[in-house]
Amino acid sequence: MHAISRLFSTITIRKPFWLWVAICLLVGVSTAALIGILHTTSAVRQEAQTRFFEQYNRQQLILAEQAAHSIEETFATFRRNLSLVASLFEEDGVNRERAQLLGGTLQRMYESLMETDIIDLVVFDKAGTVVAISPSDEYTLGRNYAWRDYYQWARDEGRPGQMYLSPFMRLEGGQNRGDKALIVAQGIYSKQGDFNGVAMFTLNFDKLAKRQVLSVTIGEHGFAWLVDNNKQSVLVDPLGRVTDLDFTATFLPRWPKLYNLLLSMQDGRPGTGSYDFVDPVDPNQSVSKLVGYQPIRIEDRLWTLGVATPTREVDALLSSFLQQQERYSGTLVVIIFTGTFILLSALLSWNHILAIQVDRRTLDLAEARDRLESTFDELLSSKKLAAVGHLALGLAHEIRNPLSAIRMNIQMIRKRTKAEGPLEEHFSIVEEEILRLNRLVNDVMDFARARPLRLEQTSLNPIIHRVMKLFAQRFKEAGIHTELQLRDDLALVCDPEQIEQVILNLVSNAIEALEECDGYRELTLILRRHRPYLSLQVIDNGHGIAADDHEKVFDPFYTTKVSGGGLGLPTLQGIVLRHQGTITVDSAPGEKTCFTLLLPLEGPQEHDPRQQNESEI
Repeated sequence: MHAISRLFSTITIRKPFWLWVAICLLVGVSTAALIGILHTTSAVRQEAQTRFFEQYNRQQLILAEQAAHSIEETFATFRRNLSLVASLFEEDGVNRERAQLLGGTLQRMYESLMETDIIDLVVFDKAGTVVAISPSDEYTLGRNYAWRDYYQWARDEGRPGQMYLSPFMRLEGGQNRGDKALIVAQGIYSKQGDFNGVAMFTLNFDKLAKRQVLSVTIGEHGFAWLVDNNKQSVLVDPLGRVTDLDFTATFLPRWPKLYNLLLSMQDGRPGTGSYDFVDPVDPNQSVSKLVGYQPIRIEDRLWTLGVATPTREVDALLSSFLQQQERYSGTLVVIIFTGTFILLSALLSWNHILAIQVDRRTLDLAEARDRLESTFDELLSSKKLAAVGHLALGLAHEIRNPLSAIRMNIQMIRKRTKAEGPLEEHFSIVEEEILRLNRLVNDVMDFARARPLRLEQTSLNPIIHRVMKLFAQRFKEAGIHTELQLRDDLALVCDPEQIEQVILNLVSNAIEALEECDGYRELTLILRRHRPYLSLQVIDNGHGIAADDHEKVFDPFYTTKVSGGGLGLPTLQGIVLRHQGTITVDSAPGEKTCFTLLLPLEGPQEHDPRQQNESEI
């Protein structure tokens, strides 16, 4: 300290000019460094915000695609069922007697579609008079509606198989009076193309919007909206209300950016963007929103569904990631100002100390940026998995409807023909196969929504024999040699039906792999005990699996098959994990492929039991 005091004393007394030069240089350098750090911090934040907004908008676009696809599939279901109703009247025409004869069929069809928000199913004859309605309504039955748009369209413009979609309307009577509704209709024509009547569904648009539009949410105030591009009207507005407002009157005076965005959607292309609108928290204020939107095509109509979130919510998510970076920047600023006064007592070490501090903080900023990018990737993976789940649920839901229609028609034909003998057996086989397909649809839904386990003490030997018997004909046709190495004394607690699905899927995949290979074909199943687990190995000498694909085979929708759906292995992996077991694959190109299944002998517990590496017995 005395030496430093003497140094300052010497500088002050002997060289005051150089002291002021040194102070000015230090202040100038410090100021330049501070400006550089603030500029770098601002640039990093701006770049992070831009990338985060892009990623967030992509997630909103994915949600919009899922919801749009679900709506399109719903109206495709209506089209199929309207075609089915029209086919029932195609030969004998539309009249009251024919409608009474088909009353039970029409009622069952209506009941099968109740989950799709249908209010009623109505059939009109050639003159526009109601000859059938489900549910029954004596007031409507027999009334004439030839003045309705959908009737006139079917009579004058419609073609077989073409569906009519009405504009937005409000119901004027009945128990749904005041509800918003849409009409979907299809003309009934003879085989020669002559107009015979109309089949029509009335849809409760309030319920449909609540289930398929308003249920799409993201964040605290992020939700979906829906517009009709043909009519340039709002069906579900950006505040989540079901309405029928015009684009120009609603948005142009106060929200021109949103108005222009809606007009740009007329080209029917998906996209992302931003706009200003009423703040859902404070209606007196406006707020900027990010949006991803997707077109919906129903016959010749064009709707657009958008998913939007206030930018402040997205900024709030981003801020949590950048707080650490800002703390580092603030600390660095304090160090620089403090260092300015300290470095006056040690001019020779100033440059060295400053360089060390800048390098250290720069490294911290780089690490913080790397962590932020990693978080972005995790967020993207999570949203992709949610999309797969919604898509699987949507597809499974829509497959159920045609299955129900097929089964209903088979039952109707079976009842009318009063089949006996071999024909009766064929009908039984068809119905059993329909039930089996329905169970397979349930398996797809199990991928997105796990079905509860039905646990019981079970031996796998009968299950394995049943699966092998099921594929016996394919083994024979493909020339596949099979070998079973089973243990009669092994039993475990599991859900037999779900485990049978796992084994059936593995054996089916092995058969498909063997059928693609030439030469000797062999399939081996080995059942052993590895305390406290039961081990099942399914081994084939097919073409093998590349090492890079070992992890991908369990990814949803990943498949190397031309006609594969990519849900088989992810579904059975979910079943195994719910049993607190594991499934792994060991293979290489040109070598045998071995899928190893480990299941706890005592069944799934509240907590996973510790795995013990004991020798095979």
